[in-house]
Amino acid sequence: MRAGLRISVTGAAFAVLLAVGAMRVAVAAVPGLPPEAMCAAETARYERLYGIPPQLLDAISIVESGRWDAARRATLAWPWTITADGEGKFFPTKAEALAEVRRLKSRGVTNIDIGCMQVNLRYHPEAFSSIEDAFDPAANVAYAARFLKGLYGATGVWQTAASYYHSQTPHLAAAYKAKLMKVWSGAGASARSALASVQPVPHAPQLKPVPPSSQRVEEMRQAWRDQTAGNRDEARRIADAYRRARLAEYQLRRARMVDARRAAGLSSDGY
Repeated sequence: MRAGLRISVTGAAFAVLLAVGAMRVAVAAVPGLPPEAMCAAETARYERLYGIPPQLLDAISIVESGRWDAARRATLAWPWTITADGEGKFFPTKAEALAEVRRLKSRGVTNIDIGCMQVNLRYHPEAFSSIEDAFDPAANVAYAARFLKGLYGATGVWQTAASYYHSQTPHLAAAYKAKLMKVWSGAGASARSALASVQPVPHAPQLKPVPPSSQRVEEMRQAWRDQTAGNRDEARRIADAYRRARLAEYQLRRARMVDARRAAGLSSDGY
């Protein structure tokens, strides 16, 4: 389990990240699946939707929220995963995971990674409409997919984009990339095979009445207006997350430099 989605990219990536907002898609979770199959189902879906190489998003989810499944003898991403205070926890139900996040927030903890893709609530406070939404595998994976697509647009190399999913700080990105590439080439494929036999839980289909033609036209118009507004909101959220991530990494590098100078007997300004 890794600290997830604390992305920073170069300034040239702003236009790409803003454009990603225009590629929003309807989020609707695959119904009836058991928790151990939910993340894999969504990563496969959004890999197709965004043209992400097969199993790359899946491999990221396994690095971020993977846990060992003894029955299938594979590491599978788990949707009710939380990382905070340097500790990762897997919860058996969404309700228990929600309760833990609320407990952490009541203590003033904001640096919390959440869900299949371990999206960080501090750096991405407006990524989801609610904590409940953040734990929805479809919403969680959709947000991560848009970020990964934007990073690819900025770098032009999927492996580099995937390493920046964790951090743009060189040594952190390199370590993350090394682990991720092993999962992508090996364990990711094993996990996908392990989930091949998982079937949705049978449920009765819910049929909706077909509205009159004029009503459908108005609904389509309203959906377009809503999507346009959503695209603007998404672009703003991505830009805000970018700025917060860049500032956090700058502050960390600055603090380390000051500590190193002090250890060498120099003042913080180098004299």
